[in-house]
Amino acid sequence: MIETDSTHQPIVVDDVDADWLLALCEDAETESRRAERRRLRYALHWAHLHPADPADAAKGHVEHAGGDGTPDVEEFTADPLGAAFQITTHAARQLISDALDLHHRLPRTWARVEALEVPAWRARRIAQATSQLTAGQAAEVDQVLAAKAHTCGHRLIDRAIADATQAPEQIDAEVIDRTSWGVRLFHGPMAGPGRWVGSSILEITGDTADLTQLYERLTTEAEKLPDADTLDVRRALAVRHLGTGARPRVRLYVHTDQSGLDDDTLGVGSVERLGPLSVQRIKDWVGHSAVTVVPVIRMDRTDAVDRHDPPAWMREQVILRDQHCVFPWCATDARSCDLDHVIPYDDGGATSPLNLAPLCRHHHRAKTRRRWRYRREPDGTYTWTGPHGRRYRVTRAGTVQFPQE
Repeated sequence: MIETDSTHQPIVVDDVDADWLLALCEDAETESRRAERRRLRYALHWAHLHPADPADAAKGHVEHAGGDGTPDVEEFTADPLGAAFQITTHAARQLISDALDLHHRLPRTWARVEALEVPAWRARRIAQATSQLTAGQAAEVDQVLAAKAHTCGHRLIDRAIADATQAPEQIDAEVIDRTSWGVRLFHGPMAGPGRWVGSSILEITGDTADLTQLYERLTTEAEKLPDADTLDVRRALAVRHLGTGARPRVRLYVHTDQSGLDDDTLGVGSVERLGPLSVQRIKDWVGHSAVTVVPVIRMDRTDAVDRHDPPAWMREQVILRDQHCVFPWCATDARSCDLDHVIPYDDGGATSPLNLAPLCRHHHRAKTRRRWRYRREPDGTYTWTGPHGRRYRVTRAGTVQFPQE
């Protein structure tokens, strides 16, 4: 196993002693910090190269990437950066946001990143935790945390934010501020010990009293269940007992041989957005719910219709075929996407499976506004060209960037 040290000399790792290996580890950490700092620097400069045009800002066509006190950037700024870094647009937008916040709102912490004293991931944690604060509040947190940024964790960050936001004049505003409230459901697949692919996460942010009451109800229901499982597991199981008792309606898109649902044979099916799942678990879910069986769709149909909107069978075929947004590195589920005419309908493009592709709403707008263009190849892959001429090939296996000519 050959590596290079900080002077770019080749090192046979298997031949070094313990002291030398620790020195190489220290060099690797420094190089990692330098590489992540470079990514933040590039993201920051990219944002500064794309300031929001006042005319576009008046129309709402901007990206509010950073927090209070950071400049807005023009719409679709994150897309080319994400493609270059081979990450999703969402991840690129977050990178830009963190870079702007560190540079404009957390200058002390940013200075320590620049000096390689703080790893970028720790600084980004502070930036994300303070993103909803005013510029003044963020500056207060920066003053408190910058000296400790190389070691501080969530608890210390939360305490500094609480101190910065609980000034007397802020308390009334805090009581009525619900901008951070919400409910989010995250589906699998999730890997890890003791987890199965049918697990999901429900995250709720809301009124403390309401959530405490909900937690206590779950605990009360959990205590009625057999104690073969831990109390936490029983709380999760108790969720199904909080309903009204009406027959639940579960919407699952299951792909399996129906004969496997009709007998006791073991097998594996696939549930959209969840992944592979045992037939027994599928039967357990659908056995308590209303079930609609959809016949198999022919995936080889290519006939067109003389209208803009595709019929249901065509939409389903395209969703099953492509499975996700076909923009480079985008993983948005196809069932949540718009169906886009690759060749625009108004330009003579047919409403046919061969001319339709799923695009999430953001990337649909990016294509519609002529920032990006693409075509569907005969083999079913997609070739994209970005606003700076870079080209990408999207396949079922992932995204590949073409070499620059």
